[in-house]
Amino acid sequence: LSLHIIIGILLTAWVAGILRQSFNTPFYQRLYSWWLGKTGQIIGAQVKVMGKPAAQGTLLVANHISWLDIPMLGAYATPRFLSKHEVRHWPVIGWLAEKSGTLFISRGHVGAAGQASAEILQALQGGRSVLLFPEGTTSTGNDVRTFHARLFAAAFDGHIPVQPVALRYPGQDGLTNPLVPYVDEQPLMANLHHLLEEPHLQVEIHFLPVIQPDGLNRKALAVACEQQIRQVVKPAYHCAQNKAA
Repeated sequence: LSLHIIIGILLTAWVAGILRQSFNTPFYQRLYSWWLGKTGQIIGAQVKVMGKPAAQGTLLVANHISWLDIPMLGAYATPRFLSKHEVRHWPVIGWLAEKSGTLFISRGHVGAAGQASAEILQALQGGRSVLLFPEGTTSTGNDVRTFHARLFAAAFDGHIPVQPVALRYPGQDGLTNPLVPYVDEQPLMANLHHLLEEPHLQVEIHFLPVIQPDGLNRKALAVACEQQIRQVVKPAYHCAQNKAA
């Protein structure tokens, strides 16, 4: 995995630095997708994909369980991700994120929400999909937190279709594999160590039906996406609970 990260840094320096290719070029996107997919393979992820990602220019919204969500989704949908502004200044990671087209937003500042919406809309209208985690934080994966409606503003401003994406990391009992969730201020290296020791890391990615924002308000759209994802996540939880009983 360490070697793969070094290869990613060198490839990024070559493509973005020497060749000066934009992260929007097809070659860069394919390379980026390959690298993220290979990351999952090295960790041992066995991925099952249901449905297909919508065409580029779609706002994708997913439940959030782990940092692993990013390489998993990036490998199959090639979206631009949204991150807090502080990440841009992290050594190596911030540089890689910037060169891969990550959109950085400032939180807690006056006008931050409007600025974030404008940047998301610009990326969508430029022909790239953007992926958001509307829960705002990670969860245990056995349920879905409330989606923040303000993050859906770009869909209304640009009449952009929205595709919910449900993520699951089922363990042997059908519930979320307890080693996967990146919660409770767990150190990243501790989480990664557990994942590398897991011999059966199952991943499910469900690309769900696209929702058109026309005729809905932001709250209704957020609820509709949240419910679609919960219909995938929650039944699996109840099924596992019933088997245990």
